[in-house]
Amino acid sequence: MAEVQWHSIEPAPVVLIAGKEALLAQRALERIVRLSRERHADLEIHRFTSTEITKSDVLQYTAPSLFGEPRLVIIDEVTRGAEPLINALMEYVQSPEQDVTLVLINRGDQRAKKLLDAVKKSGAPWVNAAEIKTAKAKMTFAMSEFSRARRRVNSDAVKALVDAFGADLMELAAVSTQLMRDTEPEPGQQAGPITLRHVEALTAGRAETTGFAIADACLAGKEREALVLLRQAELSGLSPVAIVATIVRKARQVAQAAIPGATAKSTGMQDWMFRNNAQLARHYSERALASVFESLAAADAAVKGNDRDPMWALQRLIVEISRARRGRA
Repeated sequence: MAEVQWHSIEPAPVVLIAGKEALLAQRALERIVRLSRERHADLEIHRFTSTEITKSDVLQYTAPSLFGEPRLVIIDEVTRGAEPLINALMEYVQSPEQDVTLVLINRGDQRAKKLLDAVKKSGAPWVNAAEIKTAKAKMTFAMSEFSRARRRVNSDAVKALVDAFGADLMELAAVSTQLMRDTEPEPGQQAGPITLRHVEALTAGRAETTGFAIADACLAGKEREALVLLRQAELSGLSPVAIVATIVRKARQVAQAAIPGATAKSTGMQDWMFRNNAQLARHYSERALASVFESLAAADAAVKGNDRDPMWALQRLIVEISRARRGRA
């Protein structure tokens, strides 16, 4: 076989995924894992980096099985391996076991090029995950995201998407998926094309979507605005931990400004900052502020590992802060 697109790759005794584009490599691997599991309920999966696995490990995990148990062996950053490992793999790919799927992942470096050449020469399928650099290539990628989902999209909408999110292919893919969800038709209705207006509605204010903007909206009681900003921050890849830390800092400033007799000098804030925080503080009682900090402590723990869905924890935090503020009013 020869080069195969990530969305067409099938499990095989040996599969090579080569290139710097992490999203394409990830999707190819996820497809192989999913298809392998669908075909074999008792599948064994072993995943290593090339620095974790040795020649003897390769022999062990790819050895013929008495009962033919299906195995999936994944070696990431394969070309970074030691010479004995590279040589063992070069020998193995010439005559691989049929009940083993060996996936070799190369992240784009040209070390151990002889191994990559040997895999391709053997006829094994390989996925070209080369980095997508040009605007034209990114537009083609975005168009393919919609076409695979059988959704229509206008060319100016795709251009706007690439202009806004093209710096990160994972982000571009995530936003494309979100657009399709947001424009999903009602049952029984046909989906219309995704337009520039849809893109603008989703990305409005993206440049201002920072932890500070979320914190300001949150403490000001602008619940809906804060939730929209949070959603945009998620698409932009903003860290949940950083968002909570920024809201904590803002809440502390409001609490300092709420202290009777507090001034810009006593709090160490600039005059304009103190005035803004003092204005916000008027909407919080001591009890409300205490509730805010309890919610922040819970959210901080959640985004640092105590919750499977940190973004849900942040949504809950915004709602709870808004509720505390309304309780004061």
